[in-house]
Amino acid sequence: MTFKSPDIPGHEGFAAPVLPNGDLASSAGAFTRTFVGYQAGCSCGWTDQRRFPSTEEGAKETEYRWWSRHAAPLLAAAPPGELVTTSNLLCERIVKLAAERPLAALTLLSQVESWHRTLLDQVVAGAREAGASWAQVGEAMGISKQSAHERFRAHMST
Repeated sequence: MTFKSPDIPGHEGFAAPVLPNGDLASSAGAFTRTFVGYQAGCSCGWTDQRRFPSTEEGAKETEYRWWSRHAAPLLAAAPPGELVTTSNLLCERIVKLAAERPLAALTLLSQVESWHRTLLDQVVAGAREAGASWAQVGEAMGISKQSAHERFRAHMST
């Protein structure tokens, strides 16, 4: 059994059968052998430390464990796929517009920059109010925690 979310590509969770010697089965063929439990794993290489019984409830707990311990934190920082697609399309269209009508592209980019700055300040403040660390803010933006703090600390309410 596998679990996945379209907004976190490259992460497919699974309930790995635990063999009697404690090793994890490496293939689906292991289901024909006796196994003593389940352990959550992911296609990215993540493996949970906790093991669950070889019951239907254990399998469900394994799925929940993959979701709560691994996928949910990734999903919290992953933009929805349709917004990524829309953003990429907008970028492509602006590049084309810039080649054909540079002044029109400048006007549009000026408008985007205006609302971008406001939204960025609001979203960083919201993330901080929700408990995100400066390291998490920086990671989401592809910058260091120090750079994020220096850039946005003046915009944070005291």
